[in-house]
Amino acid sequence: MNSPGLATVREGVTDLLVPEGFSRKGPGTKTGEVFYNRQMEFGRDISVMFGRATLKEGQRILDGLAASGARGLRMANECGVRADFELNDRDLRAAVLMKQNAEMNSLGHVKIHCRDLRSLLAEEQFDYIDIDPFGTPVDFIDAAVQSCKNNGIIAITATDTAPLYGTYPKTCFRRYGSLSSRSPFAHETGLRILIGFIVREAAKHDRAVEPLLCFHADHYFRCHARIRNGAARADAAIKGLGYVVYDRKTMKRQVLEDLPKKNYAGPIWARAMFSPEIVKKMKATGDLGTSPRCAKMLEAWSEEMAMGPGYYVMDDLARKTKLAPPKLQEFVGFLRESGAQASRTHFDPKGIKTDLGASELLKLYKKHSKRTSSRRKSNV
Repeated sequence: MNSPGLATVREGVTDLLVPEGFSRKGPGTKTGEVFYNRQMEFGRDISVMFGRATLKEGQRILDGLAASGARGLRMANECGVRADFELNDRDLRAAVLMKQNAEMNSLGHVKIHCRDLRSLLAEEQFDYIDIDPFGTPVDFIDAAVQSCKNNGIIAITATDTAPLYGTYPKTCFRRYGSLSSRSPFAHETGLRILIGFIVREAAKHDRAVEPLLCFHADHYFRCHARIRNGAARADAAIKGLGYVVYDRKTMKRQVLEDLPKKNYAGPIWARAMFSPEIVKKMKATGDLGTSPRCAKMLEAWSEEMAMGPGYYVMDDLARKTKLAPPKLQEFVGFLRESGAQASRTHFDPKGIKTDLGASELLKLYKKHSKRTSSRRKSNV
């Protein structure tokens, strides 16, 4: 029987006691109760898949802002690795609820902390640190990159998407030291700004960041990155930063190493956001509640991981050419047949990534449209 004010939900194979008035969609509203957002189940499923692919025996793993403990307890219960799982939240009510949830799932070995996260990170070191705050993660990233062991992993969530998208560029610059800009591919730019910030924070301590799995979903950005010691490695990582320039009139977009004069966003992370080896190891197994969505996301990541920054939206190509947009996958196939690199992107269901410049892409778009039109006429 549940305690008053609590409800039981199941994620994966883990049962959780959560406040009855829990958030079911969007970023949720933070109230006096322990926060729990059902829509984040997909993100927690991804964490379980990622943990199964990366965690090792004997490691020390921290869910730093655990709230109800959903993510950390699921990883402890479902990743299949013998490791020291620790959950922390400075709210005593959250710590009590986490203990109840751990006991309900027979996870008595999970250690519960009730501390300020920065204080905990200053005193301890971990192999895996997860930070999922309500809003921006900037207050915790410096402490996390220092607390993470060499070759360890940090996992960072940001839900302050509007500044990173370019809606509030001044706020983005104030928080992340980077200028955001509105564009058709702003979701990707925002994610790359977040990665770039983590890279710069780590470099201050002669530590390098290697992105392993970074993505956008729903109302948040999520970054998984390996931390490695060494000033030379940090210098090499810094060289992965750049600036993206977008011309609305011509649709031209370009990544530059030096600061442009206008129409730019950055600095951003301009290199790969995925580890092919890790994505290949991740499996959307049937015990995950959002398994079908996870499988689709893995497929999209596998396609786009070799592509550089920026993507095109089919509706924008249609407006520019005044020609109806074809089916996305059909057009991607046509671009590949034409000798170009092309893929879908997880950032937008109508987005495509390609190594083509805007003018070349528009020419092929028109060519494909004419070919499609001719086929239709011949079938009449």
